[in-house]
Amino acid sequence: MTDEFNSYQLFGAEALRQRLPALNAQLAGVRSADDIEAVHQMRVATRRLRAAFTLFAECLPNKRGDEWQREIKRITKALGAARDTDVQFDWLRKFLAKSTDPAWRPGINRLMLRLYQQRQRLQIKVVEALDRLEASHTLDDMGTLLRDQVVQARLNSVDPYATEVYLRAADAIRLHLEHFLAYDMYVYQPEHSTELHAMRIAAKHLRYTLEIFAELYKDALKQPLKVVKEMQELLGDLHDSDVWIAFAPQFMIEERARTVDYFGVDTYADRFTPGLLALQADRQRYRQKCYEDFVEAWERALADDMWNKLRERITVDVVVAPPIEAEAATPDTPSDPQ
Repeated sequence: MTDEFNSYQLFGAEALRQRLPALNAQLAGVRSADDIEAVHQMRVATRRLRAAFTLFAECLPNKRGDEWQREIKRITKALGAARDTDVQFDWLRKFLAKSTDPAWRPGINRLMLRLYQQRQRLQIKVVEALDRLEASHTLDDMGTLLRDQVVQARLNSVDPYATEVYLRAADAIRLHLEHFLAYDMYVYQPEHSTELHAMRIAAKHLRYTLEIFAELYKDALKQPLKVVKEMQELLGDLHDSDVWIAFAPQFMIEERARTVDYFGVDTYADRFTPGLLALQADRQRYRQKCYEDFVEAWERALADDMWNKLRERITVDVVVAPPIEAEAATPDTPSDPQ
């Protein structure tokens, strides 16, 4: 962080501090584990904060900034494992409720039992991560520093919507857009699961970048954001299906081994097979649907010339469009941190 706080740093400080309340709001819910939505919301909040870290690292002091980023990354990792298990357990519960074949129940119930046990173990890690986060005072310290930076910059009449901000926003958006589009060769190759998963991650990074800079372009990024979010979610569902498809046979092998250890024979494990095979078949069908929906969304975006329009929109704002109204940046009208 430089001594002279420039426009881009002010915009970044605002973006960072606006993302803190969403994280703080979920701490109690995540700790109690009464509502899986709290884990989801806090995980998303940490991801959005980390995306802002990447863009605005210069707004933070070097040593402390690195420490804060490590703390947030640590909590993201703990929440990620817990959230994935929550989603799997909840989906299995619904799958079992819809099933009409009683032969499926032993296998699905056994899988749900193992996921429940896993989630209990993961909650210990989540609480440990929360304890560490709160003991480090990371969120409070970040909030204080960023607030002080914003106040000082406003007193010095730094403009958070100067041309520099538009230039750097456009560079960041272009970078993530081209990274996302670099996977276009795999759109029509559904067997390339690894690359399609990487494309999902690139879509997520592009989405968060668009969200951060959306206010610079008023409603111009609304449609690209909607499209990128849809593709991210479809590719995410496709990846989740891949996980299930690979997991089901491995789980059968593991449960058979546990049965042998307990009973001395593996015949008891045969009752798990119908449900696990039904699960695998269901996810294979769903994967195909997700893939078809993704290709449809992709082709719709191409037909709308979505990516060129996005490139043009951010370029036009940099070269031609005036900054957002000056009064939005004055000390008398602070931005809403929510």
